[in-house]
Parts: sequence; structure tokens; C-alpha cells
Amino acid sequence: MSDTQVLPEKARIAIIGGGIIGTSVAYHLAKRGIQDVVLIERKQLTCGTTWHAAGLISLAWATPTLTNLAKYSHELYASLEEETGQATGYKRIGSISLARTEARLEEIKRTSSICKVFGVESEMINNTRLAELYPGINTEGVIGALYTPGDGQTNPIDTTMALAKGAKMNGVEIFENTVMEELLTKDNVITGIRTDKGTMEVDQVILCGGMWTRDLAKTVGVQLPLYACEHSYIVTEEMEGLTQRPVLRDFDRGLYFKEDAGKMLVGWFEDNAIGLPMDKITDDFCFGQFPLDQDHVEPYLLNGMETFPQLQETGIRTWFNGPESFTNDNLHLLGPTPQIDKLFIAAGMNSKGIGAGGGVGKIMADWMIDGFPSGDVSECDLRRHHPAQQHDEYVSERIPEALGHSYAMHWPFYQYETARDQIHSPLHQELTAAGACFGEVCGYERANWFANPGQEANYQYSYQKPNWFDNNKQEHMAMRESVGIYDMSSFGKFEVTGPAAGKNLQYICAGNIDVPVGKVVYTHFLNARGGIEADLTVVRTGETTYWVITGISSHSRDWWHLNHRLIDDVLLQDISMNFGAMALQGPLARDVLSKVTATELSNEAFPFATGKVMDVAGVRMWVQRLSYVGELGWELFVPAQHTATVYRALFEAGAKFGIRNVGMHAVNSARMEKGFVHWGHDVGPEDTLFDAGLEWAAKPNAGDFIGINGFKEQLQSKKSTRRLVQFKLDDTEAMLFHNEPIVMNGEIVGYLSSGMYGHAIGSAIGMGYVNSPDLSPIRLSKAKFEIEIALKRYSAQASLQGFYDPKGLRPKA
Repeated sequence: MSDTQVLPEKARIAIIGGGIIGTSVAYHLAKRGIQDVVLIERKQLTCGTTWHAAGLISLAWATPTLTNLAKYSHELYASLEEETGQATGYKRIGSISLARTEARLEEIKRTSSICKVFGVESEMINNTRLAELYPGINTEGVIGALYTPGDGQTNPIDTTMALAKGAKMNGVEIFENTVMEELLTKDNVITGIRTDKGTMEVDQVILCGGMWTRDLAKTVGVQLPLYACEHSYIVTEEMEGLTQRPVLRDFDRGLYFKEDAGKMLVGWFEDNAIGLPMDKITDDFCFGQFPLDQDHVEPYLLNGMETFPQLQETGIRTWFNGPESFTNDNLHLLGPTPQIDKLFIAAGMNSKGIGAGGGVGKIMADWMIDGFPSGDVSECDLRRHHPAQQHDEYVSERIPEALGHSYAMHWPFYQYETARDQIHSPLHQELTAAGACFGEVCGYERANWFANPGQEANYQYSYQKPNWFDNNKQEHMAMRESVGIYDMSSFGKFEVTGPAAGKNLQYICAGNIDVPVGKVVYTHFLNARGGIEADLTVVRTGETTYWVITGISSHSRDWWHLNHRLIDDVLLQDISMNFGAMALQGPLARDVLSKVTATELSNEAFPFATGKVMDVAGVRMWVQRLSYVGELGWELFVPAQHTATVYRALFEAGAKFGIRNVGMHAVNSARMEKGFVHWGHDVGPEDTLFDAGLEWAAKPNAGDFIGINGFKEQLQSKKSTRRLVQFKLDDTEAMLFHNEPIVMNGEIVGYLSSGMYGHAIGSAIGMGYVNSPDLSPIRLSKAKFEIEIALKRYSAQASLQGFYDPKGLRPKA
């Protein structure tokens, strides 16, 4: 900050943090014409973590969202120098990813397949081609490699300065050496900021402060699963003959190599990363670094010499160890905070800040201006996290493991090992005794599958049929042929009460919730564009009382949505922990339940999609007849302290009927056979009810609701070029997980949003959006469909309905 700069009294938006993310947000706000923007940097631009980044820009990321962000970054960085006159050092040099195991080979082949969906060029190469592209590499032990010629690199400092210059050219004011002292709020709404240079009134604030973001957000009650870890690399002396070459990633050894002006930069992602509490970072930290624990990194350096033997004969010019911020799931933290209105976050880049920076800046600028992001970033929405994942003990334990997962195998169904047992179901002890193998979602321990006697309840990860495949089949078929019971206590349960409860919810929900007491309604929250913000059930439990029931992964997001949409004369309470919940599902469910209740369970007395208060095993509870697996069944919401008692009674009553414990993997496979969607996978804010085949669930005649205009516009268009389709592989041995490309008449037209094995139909099944100018049922029925798995295509049947019980008769039996 120069002596002549004076902090303005008011600005529309304040950006806190002057690294690649903060300057990118500033640049994109300015490009949208928002000029009264101020960027505050505590020291100097790039001085936190941006300056020491490797500057790699990959296109082949593990998820569609990250791939799209990286693609945009490439396009932006390629044009910045011409626009601003500031050199960036951007160049496309390509990258190579090595595989040393069959599993890794499968993974990078799957990566190559999904690259095709987004128009990213890649190819599998043999060791002869590898040696040509990367002279001096030791190919021993390499069984395959993926070459992505469009990948690139850029100079992090120069690129950030170009973004800053572009922002200033369009009216943004940047204040360096200005310390943020306080976020000012009133009634949980941002009103301004106080700095050591003065106070400024603002309409919106976005925190882009990297590892400092967590502590700053804490000051206004916002907890973020964000934590710093040490990240180290070396830079060698100049190497003779070391000309420009692709970036090299040796995933199985945790290494990356980047040629840097005739020298070699070698970095690594350890599986035992060193966490870095903020109390180890001084207030005057600026272009700083930390001592390097050479014993800690020695195995990686030795492995680097194995991969590229010339390192053995070359001196090391720089030993570097600096801080970077990571999240608990290796995905960014983006979006508005649930606790404070007008406060946004863009942090937790997980060592991908340079590659994603351009895209993140655009997404966040659009979000702040328009009220919604310009693309689907649901997987990075910070509201995905449960409060159990945000406390200090959790992040300090989990996030170092997450860092190590960056280059580890990205197995299907992978379960983190650290920071477990944050939330237990009321049935946890009973399920443990029954052989449950638990998985964690949002800090909640859930039974994913059950081991048989003598079998260990542990995962053995694989891209083939997993070690629990037969267990899953037994649980799945129990629900199809007899009866199964699964724990759904993790579900979010919100109670809305008051004279205006119905009116409020009718405006929030697309379905008709002005229904008789006891009626259960499957419905959605939509955004103004008609996109799907939530997929849930609402049940009227009393004249002025409703329950909103949603999945654990949507808990925080849906709670935020309700809090921001409900108005006066309404009380909203989170009653999730007050009740355990169980689902009793299968053709014999009525026989079992009738043994422990006097309530009549016939179709006439207890119709489908209704609920009531009743006694089960001597316990008063709410019971509703519903099914997410497509069978006759009931969901029981039991006071938490009595849940285990009721579970034991149901199991005793069901013994003669062959009742079986069911895990969430079987629930997932069963719901997919039925074609039921899962929010966050199959539907999200960028998907419409028409895209997903769910337009029947909206009731525009019942009253106005958020998104009704968007819904009606879609209704009037009467032409769909995007449709969620179900698929069944003809090959009964192949496995589907998600993200596999969909091929229609030889052309890639989308990718699977979900995949699983459908045991009742005897084949892997998937669902995903098909994009085509003509998606009429006739054309779909005549088209040749294939699903590409690790570069191999498998013929598939397509359907607009689930393959199991497409008429939906079984739940109403």
C-alpha cells in the first residue's frame, strides 16, 4: 500500500487475500463490470503460499468439476499476457502419469476415458514412447503411462501479477501491507471490515486467505475443515541436456518432476504428511519457509533417484519446505457460509490452486454477482460439511491423511482411517456386534455392509468385484425376496412448526405439501432457474407441524436453505439427534412389523406414502410407509434412547422370516435398480426436474414456489436435449462405479453419475445424463449404447425407467 492510497469508506465487495485465488476473483469481478472492489493483502501479493507453488496446470483431474475449472484456467492464462502486458510464463508442455501396478494402470486408463467426455486429449503410451518423451527416465517397473499433451505450467508469481494488473486496469483497488483485524457483522450479516488502515463498509466479503482463512472465519463463528501442512520439494543444480519436457508424475512413489530452466524440481505428497498448526506461523510470515526434516523426506528423494537416475549425479541447489492448506476430502471450500450472510469463502486448494485458480475466480465472481455459481460446484460447496467435521481435533488428524491421498490410489468406496467415530448411531453397538463394516459420511459412522461369521469386516480395495460383493448380494436380495433392516439414523430431520409452516414450505417446495396430516410428500427445493437444490421428503405430522427429512450429506446445505427461506411465525428445529431411524424393507416387512405392533398395516389402513404415530415394541414413535429401495416397507423414527430396544424387537420378530441386516451399499444398489436418484450424484443445482425425469413431482397448480418460472419455461419448451438415463451392462462381470463415459452410436454423449452392481438383475447398472439433440423415447430405444470402462467399451441396454419393477407395484403391495 502506497502512502497516497486511502482505504475507501465503502465498497461493494472486499476480497481478503492476495494470492492466485484472491486476484483471480478480483479480475473476474472487474471483468463483469463490478468496479467498487477492494482487495486486502496482509503483506505482499503471492507471499503466503502462491509464490512457492510448482505452477502445474493439469487437465486430467479426478472429478468433472475440477476438470472444468482447470480447462478454464488454461484458456485464461494463455490470454493474460496479451491482455495485460504482464508475462505469465504459461506454456503447454504436456504431462505423463506413470503406473507401476495393475490397479494404478486401471486408474489412469479410467482417467483417460473421462478425459474424452471433456474434450481433453490423452493417450496411453508404452515404455519406448515414454523414454522418447522423457529422456533419462528409468522405465523399469513401469507397466503403462498416460500422456496428456495439453497439460501445462505457468509462473505462479507472474500469473498472479497479471491477474492483479488486469483487475486494476478495470477499477479494482489493491491494498498491500494492510492487516485484516475484524469482520464486522450485524444480525449475522456482513456489514464491513476493520483493518489497521481504517474501517470500510461493504456489501459482501470473500475470504481467499489460504491457510489464514480458517482462523479469520472462526472470529464470526464459521468453522471450516481447513488445515495447513508442510509441503516440500527440491530444486537441483543445472543438468546438462535437460531441455523442456513434460511434467512427470510417479504416483506410486508419490513424486512429481518439473523441468525448471535447466534444473529439475522434484516434489512429493507423503502418506505421512506433517501437519502445521497456525501457531507455528508468525504474524510477519512473508515469502517464508520452514526447516526441512530430511529424514522424513529421504525415502521420496531416494525414490526420485530411482525414477530419474541423473539426480544421483546432480547437486541440490534448494531444499524447500513451505505451508499449503488442505481440506478433509481433497476438494475446495467454495461458496457462501451458512452462518453469516454475504460472507463467501474460496480456500482449501489442496495444492491445486494454480491449476484451478482461474476457474475458481470466475465461479466465485459469478456466484457473488448472480447469486448462484456459473457451473456445478456442488462437490466443492463448503456447506457439504457437517459440524462434526469442523472442530480443531478433527481437522488436525484427518487433513494430513487427506494430503497423502492426493497421489494415493483413488479406490472406489475408499474410507479414511483417521478422525473416525465422530458421530455414532443409537444402534452403533448393535450393528458392531452384528458384523458391520462401517464407512463415514460427514463424520457419521454408518454400516456399509455386514461380515458373515468368521469374515473380517474390512475393506480390500479393488476396481474389480470387491471382497464384500457376496455380502452385498445377500443383503440386497434379502430386501428383494424376504426382509431386511437398515439403519437410517444419520438422516437429517428438521421440524418446522407454526401457523405459517405450511405456507412457508409450500413456497420452498416444488411439490404440494398442503396435504392431510400423515401424508408423506417426495419433493424438491429448486433455485430460481429451476435447478434442483435438494431432493427430500416432507411429511405433515400435525396441523401446523412438518418434518423435512434429508440425507446426511445434504444436512448442512438443506438446513442453510430452510434458514434462509423460512419467514415469520415459523420455528425451525434440527431434531436429527433426537431420533434414531430404521427402514424395514422387503415383501415380508408387513409380517415382521405386525408382530410388534397392534396398528393395522393393511393397504387400506396404512396406505403407501402415509405415516402416523404408533406403538412399536411398546415404544411410541413416528412410522411412515415409504421405500428408497423399491419394496414394501416402513421407516421408523424412534426416540434415540429407545432405538436399540426396538431394533432388537424387530430382529426377534423377523427371525422366522429370515430378516437380515442391510448396509448402505445394498441400499445404494437397490435404489439404482429402481432408478431412484441421489442428490449430489444424479441431481444437483445445474440439473432440472425435466432433465432427471422428475417433472411429475412438481405441482405448479398448488401455488407459487421458488423456481416456478424456470420450471414453466422448461415445461413450455417441450424439447429435451439432456436426459437422465438408466443403463445395464450386457457383460455380467464388469463393474461400474461412476464417471464412466456414455457412448451413443459411437459418440461420447455424457458420463455416469452413479454406478453399482444390480444383484436382482444380475449386472452392473449405472445412470447418467445423455446429451443429444434428439432424446425421444423412440430414438433412445433404437440407439446403440456402450459404457467405456478404462478405455474398453461394453455394450449396454438403456432405459428411461429403472430396470427393476418399472411400474412401481412392489412398494404398494
